[in-house]
Amino acid sequence: MCSNTTCGLCGILRTSFDLKFYKGKTGWGRFGCGLYTSSTSSKSDSYTSNKTVSQNKAMILAKVVVGRGYKMTTDATTLTAPPANYHSVLGEPDASGSLNYDELVVYDNDAIRPAYLIVY
Repeated sequence: MCSNTTCGLCGILRTSFDLKFYKGKTGWGRFGCGLYTSSTSSKSDSYTSNKTVSQNKAMILAKVVVGRGYKMTTDATTLTAPPANYHSVLGEPDASGSLNYDELVVYDNDAIRPAYLIVY
């Protein structure tokens, strides 16, 4: 791990995921303020960046407790929790929606844990 206090990867490895650090790297969150994951590695790769010059990239493979997932195909940027009686949001691509890849969003820090570090 590096000593850079702004390194999100090392911060997650040290203390796990934390919603208080949610910044919406893209300037917005498709499903609001949550912890985003995807089973599509190329989607996840598009969110990787290096704080220092390196030929390698890294991403975390996480264990996520989905519970009862609410399926959505269109944006809901104001969410701060899943709909009532649900535990997570499952963003699923379809022909009429705005999603190109699957997304899973949880809104509870205890629903996600880093499991593996993948360096490529």
